[in-house]
Amino acid sequence: MVLEMKRALEDLKKGADGAYRKIYDATYEEVYCKSFLITQEEKQALSLVEDFYAGVLKEIGEALKAEDQNLWFWQQYYKKIRREYQKLLSVQHKEAPGKAQNLAQILAALPLLHRVMLVMAYEDDFSAEQISAVLGLASEKIEGELEKLEKILPTLTQGQPQENAVWLAGWKTILAGADRQILGTVAADWVDVAYEKASAAAGVKEQPKKEDNFEYFVADVDLTEEKPKKKKAEPVIEEEDDEDEEEYSDEDDEDEEYDDDDEEYNDEDDEDDEDDEDRYDWDLEDDGRKMIIIGAVVAVILCVVIGLGAMWFMGRNKGDSATSSQTEEQQEDEDAAADLVIKGDGDTADDTESAEETDAEETEETEETAPEEEAEPEEPQTVTMKVNASSLNVRSEANTTSSVVTSLANGDTVEVLGDASQEWVQIRCTSKNNEEGYVKSEYLVAAE
Repeated sequence: MVLEMKRALEDLKKGADGAYRKIYDATYEEVYCKSFLITQEEKQALSLVEDFYAGVLKEIGEALKAEDQNLWFWQQYYKKIRREYQKLLSVQHKEAPGKAQNLAQILAALPLLHRVMLVMAYEDDFSAEQISAVLGLASEKIEGELEKLEKILPTLTQGQPQENAVWLAGWKTILAGADRQILGTVAADWVDVAYEKASAAAGVKEQPKKEDNFEYFVADVDLTEEKPKKKKAEPVIEEEDDEDEEEYSDEDDEDEEYDDDDEEYNDEDDEDDEDDEDRYDWDLEDDGRKMIIIGAVVAVILCVVIGLGAMWFMGRNKGDSATSSQTEEQQEDEDAAADLVIKGDGDTADDTESAEETDAEETEETEETAPEEEAEPEEPQTVTMKVNASSLNVRSEANTTSSVVTSLANGDTVEVLGDASQEWVQIRCTSKNNEEGYVKSEYLVAAE
């Protein structure tokens, strides 16, 4: 609640749309539970909720200046209780101790002022000084009254049903269990109505959403891909070389026409070849480097292959030699055994039976030492639970501000997907076309 309210106040500070409703959604459940515990009547609790939010939404801007925003919020609530104290007191009636059928009714046997002090002290952890500042009573008097309430607690909890026994350890656990029971039995149709009345009384108007007037268009872009140009190694002086080649080609033609000057043109061709070699020396160096790298890689691969072949060959020779040595030893053993059989007095059958018994024992030992097959892991199963509330909203996300997917009635069964011990759990509504969503686990109980 504290974190959600802080985020809502940050949105309010930024002027975001829906900030007031976020503040209401983050706090209305606790406000209603406290109001019901104090008044002990649903209609009075709803009226108190509407009146409180009608006032606090007007002054919510002051929470942005407070150091402890949560403390400021609940101080405003209890100040509202103090202003309405006489009005609430006029319609109160006390129940006899021991007649409470649920945890919330335990407080009905107490005076109105004691209910307020209990809720402030054990639900909101107000100190005696903080309670004194709100109610205007002496802190010593408040401490004394709280001690008396601790002493009479066993008397007030008599006659409680067995399922409430886990909550009867103290006032703090009793109030926590009472909140769960209140939220599980109250109808959810009042939430939006109460906010509309409170916001209208406070003059709160949510800012309308701005229309998106952005015009979407697609730019006309030429998407034809250009082929990447390959960079070729070019000589440093390209034009002069072309001219030289043309001159040499002309001279070659003249060489064919004039046979008498063959030696002169041959000398010029040799010079042309030298120029060509000078022009492409750097290309040849690159090619030489590539060849060197490739040759080194091939040499490494060959060394690895040769090494592996040598290791395999040496291992094979060792294996053959070991096998041959074992074979010779076995042959000697067999010869010795044969000699023993020949020289013996007919013990061959006994030896055979002992050999068979030895083989059987080795087989049993082999079967005993065989590894057991690992059991396949069992697939996780979903948990079936039922709704313990008169009406339960299934939300699209694990929070109270998300949209409502569907509603469930008391006793409806659902399938819990995942860990059911979390505060929010994901469920599948088997009675609602298997729709999935999130609810609080406190409203679910195990199915019988």
